[in-house]
Amino acid sequence: MESDGPGIRAARSDEAEILSHICFRAKSYWEYPRELMNHWLESSTLSITPEEIEANPTYVAYDGEGELLGFYSLGLQDEESSIRNLCVLPELVGAGVRTMLFLHACEMAEESGASFLTVVSDLLESHFYKEMGAAPVGEKIDRTPAGDRLMTIFRMNL
Repeated sequence: MESDGPGIRAARSDEAEILSHICFRAKSYWEYPRELMNHWLESSTLSITPEEIEANPTYVAYDGEGELLGFYSLGLQDEESSIRNLCVLPELVGAGVRTMLFLHACEMAEESGASFLTVVSDLLESHFYKEMGAAPVGEKIDRTPAGDRLMTIFRMNL
């Protein structure tokens, strides 16, 4: 069944495998080192489970034919919400899907009672969050077999 056009809807737990695939493809766009990509694949770090979808608000962007274009998931904790994942198909980077999902995440976080939204991002993806108006508020180190990665913690007031 065709829909009226692109949109966002709640993810279903039976879409976990598709979302995992989108997540891995999204990371491959940024040309991370092969060793890091292999680590993520072998450790299932980028895998989304049905349980995660049920436990954390997760939303998908879809096109006019209902095909999934990307997704995000939120961690909700009182005044603070955090983006756990925000992934779009590589061919859609720059097409507005990521922006649409981010703005929807801000709306959902605000509706849940959050005052701000945080996201942890590495250097390759951090420009997007700056463009969205999020401010860097800290850093953390992600230790992987492929080496340490400096991650920036962004915060968006809602």
